[in-house]
Amino acid sequence: MVTDVDWQFLLDTARMHHEFWTRGRWEFGAELRLRVAKFGATPEDRSRLRFEIDISNDIAVVGTANTSSRNADRHSRWRVDPVPP
Repeated sequence: MVTDVDWQFLLDTARMHHEFWTRGRWEFGAELRLRVAKFGATPEDRSRLRFEIDISNDIAVVGTANTSSRNADRHSRWRVDPVPP
């Protein structure tokens, strides 16, 4: 379950990512690596966090073994659009 504090953390991380890639703020690199690992960015991170990928009804939901179907339905509406160049 993602809380408002988690979303703020992810928003700050996205801002740092933008600065890293668009303005060459390379000093953010180590912090970005730590921040994305906290949310399971790589298969290794997901294994460490004990996340499971549940593919059902053609929808991929990431969560722990205790993820409820109610959360899966709510998360299935999420969509990420690419940022234009």
